[in-house]
Amino acid sequence: MRFILRASANEFRIEACNSETASTIAAEDYLIEDTDSLLRLYVATERDTPLFNALQAVRNTVLEDLDEVATPAEVYGLIHWLLSDKGIRAEGASLEETADRLSDIDIAADSDQYTDIIFHLKDAVDRLYEMELDDL
Repeated sequence: MRFILRASANEFRIEACNSETASTIAAEDYLIEDTDSLLRLYVATERDTPLFNALQAVRNTVLEDLDEVATPAEVYGLIHWLLSDKGIRAEGASLEETADRLSDIDIAADSDQYTDIIFHLKDAVDRLYEMELDDL
């Protein structure tokens, strides 16, 4: 999964990247070749910039298909970035424990405010388990 973030007038447009579009990258554009490059750019980008908003959109797309994510560190990086954006602290808790805690909050409040996050957490746990099995 590769993307190009095309810059134009303080905005970014996200495009899927293939061999044809990769040759048309301008100096002000960003090539996201993999999850690692997405996470590195995220760390280097200020939160109050248009680029950061575009990076969040790419992250959300990547989260929809974690099978494309290559390493456990990348899975954790994406999930912790998502949690940080939502103001959720998970220090010291596993992804499963965090999902359970959010589920308990949703049940107690009779709301579905964390449903999407819980889904991504459980999907990440499944992907990490698959990676662990592949390493055996």
